[in-house]
Amino acid sequence: MNIFLNVFQNSISTTVSEALEKLYMNFSQYLSIVILICFGCFFICSWYYLIYIPMAFCKHKKFIKGKVNYKYAVLVPARNEDKVIKNILESLKNQDYDKESYDVFVIVESKDDPTCKIVKKYGSHYHVVVRKDLVNKRTKGFALDEAYQYIKEKHMKFDAFMVFDADNILEKDYISLMNDCKNQGYKVATGYRNFTNASVNWVSSCSGVLFSFINNFTSNGRSRLFKKVTLTGTGYYVDSDIIDDEGGWIFDGMTEDMELTTYCFYHNISMHYYPFAVYYDEQASQMSIVHKQHIRWVWGYMKNKKRYKQKTFDYGALKGVRKFLSFWEFHVGVAPFAILTFIEVLATLIGAGLFIACATTASIPGYNNFWADNIPQMVFWYWALSFMYLYLTYIIIAVFVFIIDNKRLKYRWYKALVSCISYLFFMSDFAFAYFEGAFNKKKRCTWDKIEHKGEIVDKDALRSMNETKKGE
Repeated sequence: MNIFLNVFQNSISTTVSEALEKLYMNFSQYLSIVILICFGCFFICSWYYLIYIPMAFCKHKKFIKGKVNYKYAVLVPARNEDKVIKNILESLKNQDYDKESYDVFVIVESKDDPTCKIVKKYGSHYHVVVRKDLVNKRTKGFALDEAYQYIKEKHMKFDAFMVFDADNILEKDYISLMNDCKNQGYKVATGYRNFTNASVNWVSSCSGVLFSFINNFTSNGRSRLFKKVTLTGTGYYVDSDIIDDEGGWIFDGMTEDMELTTYCFYHNISMHYYPFAVYYDEQASQMSIVHKQHIRWVWGYMKNKKRYKQKTFDYGALKGVRKFLSFWEFHVGVAPFAILTFIEVLATLIGAGLFIACATTASIPGYNNFWADNIPQMVFWYWALSFMYLYLTYIIIAVFVFIIDNKRLKYRWYKALVSCISYLFFMSDFAFAYFEGAFNKKKRCTWDKIEHKGEIVDKDALRSMNETKKGE
């Protein structure tokens, strides 16, 4: 009787073991198949990136010198930015554009701000705008609107408004080149965003990779195909007619640049990315600061933009199929990439859990055959493969950036290598930013001032500043 019982138990044990082996292996295989299907869906939905990639290798056409010298109001929000304000003021002073054709408006929140004294040294074309209404209006957009209303009250007339941050440095031909764009009929244009300190550490280096991707792939592709760009906070001009038609700077949320971009798509406004015009921007080199930015960007991107989609005006940039496809690209945007990344992360976590469960099962008496049949080993490799799909996706993106743009980024080989290796972990912070904002609504509605250090390590940015000092 005992013999039959042992045979029966062993038979059951063997059956269960075989069933578990099949379960672990099938689940792992299906997980890989799901990821491959998701990759296929990603390429179908994000067809525009398959076009943007080869476009990034194409040379840009340089416009002829503009015949009309349009007049620009340069708006610079600069709350307590006395440490760095000279950077942009010096580079504006050094512009090769007609000095009578642009005025600078530095926006502060108090007349006691040390920034005011610095601005007043630069002459009559440099103005200080002290904000009057700060109650629940601390974002950059509200500051820009107060500057606009100040200009209107003074009965000053400008053809376009340029927006910069206090830490920016402009190449001396920046306004001239933007003016060439305006002479071509573009109502909004932006130049190439370079960096004063991108090579300081892995955080600022990865920020540089991100914005270089936006420059060379997203904005470049949108500009060529749809007369659109992705505005990234600074370094752009917007035609005064657009602001006048709305009666002010209505883009006043946490991500005013995204709101203006949305407005331009829905109001059919012609935009252009012009890489010959170069300006420099300081990147945060601490992950804690970058994380605060990411919370604002993620939730600003997700915010309802119904206000900016109301079709009050149509400026006639596109028609027909091209217009339809531009809407498709804008609405789909980064969603397929974000979904693909989420699925890859989920698959990696499930794979890790599956391997732990499999290894635990294999340690139970009676299931030692798992190791002999290489089940835990194979599940481990399926898990590793899931992670490598995710990791290689970001490495490939970074590699493409360096192939196309390292002449401007100017990273040494080891900095480029570190950026490629760490880019996934840098971009993962957007997921943490999303969840933190989801559980703490106050954080996604709070505008935290980013402290600028005035770090300038880029040789071209230093050269631009030195040329300015020589011309003083």
